[in-house]
Amino acid sequence: MDLLERLRDDLHAMAASATTWPDVLIKLADLIGATEAALGGALRKGQLDMFAPRTDPARISTYRETFHQQNAMMRAVARQGIGTITLADDLPEITDFWRSDFYNLWCVPQKFNHGVALNVASSTGWAGTLVINTRNAVTSAQVEQLHSIAPEMQRTVERWQWLTQLQLANRATLDALDIAGQGAIFLDHFGRVLDCNRAAQAMLTDGRIHIRNGQLGCTAAGNHKSLTELVARCLTRPDQDAGRVQIVGEDWALNVQCAPFPAELTYSSPQRPSAILMITDPKRRLRQRMVELTHLYGLTRAEIELALAVVETGSRKAAADARGVSDATARAQLTSIFDKTGVRRQTELVRLLMYDG
Repeated sequence: MDLLERLRDDLHAMAASATTWPDVLIKLADLIGATEAALGGALRKGQLDMFAPRTDPARISTYRETFHQQNAMMRAVARQGIGTITLADDLPEITDFWRSDFYNLWCVPQKFNHGVALNVASSTGWAGTLVINTRNAVTSAQVEQLHSIAPEMQRTVERWQWLTQLQLANRATLDALDIAGQGAIFLDHFGRVLDCNRAAQAMLTDGRIHIRNGQLGCTAAGNHKSLTELVARCLTRPDQDAGRVQIVGEDWALNVQCAPFPAELTYSSPQRPSAILMITDPKRRLRQRMVELTHLYGLTRAEIELALAVVETGSRKAAADARGVSDATARAQLTSIFDKTGVRRQTELVRLLMYDG
């Protein structure tokens, strides 16, 4: 079995998770008989990505901080062009390189005495180099092995960078909806949760929705049925409007909409969302205001719930009925709220609750 066949599945896995780079590089180094296989590169003027799984992390930090800008050899390799395989010992810069601090203080202690490099790049603008470091001079067999995997390595870098850009775009979408106060959850084509924003996470934390075995649901049977049917319609009929549903609790309601997520990217990936679930809490701003006032004035949960009921119903008696307490209890709680906040009328309380400036 040749090197490409042994690595193909591992390289394909890179389309699912960039965290597999260290394992791929370790396996590559072992199969090719090298001390280390390292990959480094960046977007233009971007931060350096560096994977060197057998290198001490402290040494990697030293490289980033000290030696990266001094590494004339890597600049010489990069000038050879994308897809080029370069033997470091064949470059005219090698003599100066052997005299450099980088070589003697960083490479030699790790037995990185020789190397062969492959330049790779993606259509998203990322460019870098795969370096095979060896203790002894690189052999022709090792060069041929690197040639055999070069095309697949290039495709792997392309998939990896598309995945990275996809994740950044998805996160920007989630963050934008979060700023607008809307919960948002990405689902894959099986309806499993891929990611969510902070507003949605808060709804998951307080139990209004939940995740079981990767799937969204609700505790109440009616809510659960409405939510799961909405998601199923969205995933199975992406060309039609899946509609909207409302899931409700004792003192809350959430408006939920599911929409297919655009899939124009040029490769399939388990990380690519098939749908986005958008969740609106009509009482979100009022709830946030009540949390603020709780911290400011020390309101109890019962007082918070009564104050919310007063805003919703417009009167103390109606609020008492909605809360299932007597009018006398509601009057006592309202008096306590007035004392703590300094207001004297229900209209003033409503203004205090609704003010968010």
